[in-house]
Amino acid sequence: MGDRSTETADVYLLTKPPGSERSELCMKLLARSQRSKLYLVGDGVYHLLDEGGVFPPSCEVRACKEDVAARGVVARIRAEVTEEFYEILVEDMMEGDGRFFTF
Repeated sequence: MGDRSTETADVYLLTKPPGSERSELCMKLLARSQRSKLYLVGDGVYHLLDEGGVFPPSCEVRACKEDVAARGVVARIRAEVTEEFYEILVEDMMEGDGRFFTF
C-alpha cells in the first residue's frame, strides 16, 4: 500500500456506512475501476469491519485514524489507518490524473 506513484488511479471518498445506497454505488464503481484508492472517513470507516473482502485487490484502502478511533473500529481487512489522511487525500486528488468520486 505504500506506493503512492503518479500512475492513474480513481480516487473515492466514502463517508457512508455499509448498507447505504451510496456505499453500494461506490462498491459497484470500485469493482469496475482498474486501479483505485478508497478513502474512508466518518461512518465510512465501518467498512473496515467487513471480513468478506468487499474491496478489489487493485484498490488501496486508507482510513482516517481519528474516525477509526472515535468509532472504536478494529480493522478486519487490509487498510492503512493514518493520521496524515487528509494530506494524502488532497495530494492524490491534486496530483493524480484519474477520476474523483465522493459518496
